[in-house]
Amino acid sequence: MVHVKPFALDNWVRQFKPLASASLHDTCVDPLSVQELSQFQASDAFTSPINASNALVYGSVLGTSGLREKILSIYVNDVTDSTRQLSLAVTQGAISANFLVLDTLVGPGDHVICQYPTYQQLYDVPRRAGAEVSLWRTCAEKGWIPDPSELPSLVRENTKMIILNNPNNPTGASIPSQVLEDIISFAEKRDIIILSDEVFRPLFHRETDMPPSIISFAGRYKKIIAVSSLSKAYSLPGIRVGWVISPSTDLVHQVTLARDYTTISVSQVDQDIAAYALDAHVRQKILQRSLAICERNLLTLEKFIAAHADRLRWEKPSGASAAFVQVVNPESDVPVDDKDYCEGLIRETGLLIVPGGETFGTEDGMDFKGYLRVGFVCSPEKFEAALAIWDGYLNRD
Repeated sequence: MVHVKPFALDNWVRQFKPLASASLHDTCVDPLSVQELSQFQASDAFTSPINASNALVYGSVLGTSGLREKILSIYVNDVTDSTRQLSLAVTQGAISANFLVLDTLVGPGDHVICQYPTYQQLYDVPRRAGAEVSLWRTCAEKGWIPDPSELPSLVRENTKMIILNNPNNPTGASIPSQVLEDIISFAEKRDIIILSDEVFRPLFHRETDMPPSIISFAGRYKKIIAVSSLSKAYSLPGIRVGWVISPSTDLVHQVTLARDYTTISVSQVDQDIAAYALDAHVRQKILQRSLAICERNLLTLEKFIAAHADRLRWEKPSGASAAFVQVVNPESDVPVDDKDYCEGLIRETGLLIVPGGETFGTEDGMDFKGYLRVGFVCSPEKFEAALAIWDGYLNRD
């Protein structure tokens, strides 16, 4: 039997969410209801997010033609030639997409380089599959951005894949265009696959550099894969729709063969809702809403951290929907025990925040000590109320 390492983030939330009366743990922007979604006016082809006349058959294994067309349209401005170059498979969320890619394309004897910190799945699934993993460590001093000059010291003869998370979970850091160029050049010379988890990609908070999808390099290098979903920026985590996209037909075909053992297709109803959400008019309105919520909350968070500068430190995120905030003892300047801190916070006040060292520093228990992942995705009113609770906890001494 293959040993499955516990997923620290999900275990934490599952344990403490029932105690929560307020929350800063989530990273899905203020989820929409079907009723709210239907109020965004779609094109004439769509009258409702759900087509009640459709038979509830399995549907296309790779995704309905309408949904596939809408997903491909997201990348049309990034790819200079044509979206017809791209291969695509619709999956049950990005978590399923990542699992299928990693469990299919890496295995015993392979070596993987993974950006760190990141979502635990991205380095523990390769290990589960029998691959060796080297963590490409980033730090706040360098803006949490991976340094391509470190790749030669990490690479091996059997390196099969480089894994990126752009924008990053939990730091919110975005990998600049030039850094992506350098990573592509490095991988291309060595025939290394690049997997980029881009589930937060539509969310950027600075206009100085909005890096393209890894798929923008499709005309130059084929061994690149992007994974995304409608859960985060599109505010639809409940429909469980994600995808794998690549200029390599072979890589997507291998993933498609593997998914036959997990699920036949994504729910027909979910795909209908997803196609409606990705209609050009609706998509624009959803993203405008999401960016407005995140921008307002991020400004509020910035002021909050400045007001507690003796206790809180951060590198302001340039993308995504969460910030990595370190809590220190104001007298000793030593980071707190983030696990104990967050457990005390939820038990004493009902406010749920994710301890960053406990859930993202899973290697030796000492990484990212004192860090909390703070999501800024709920309605501004709820966000301000949650910060007020945290303010009281910070000032309790």
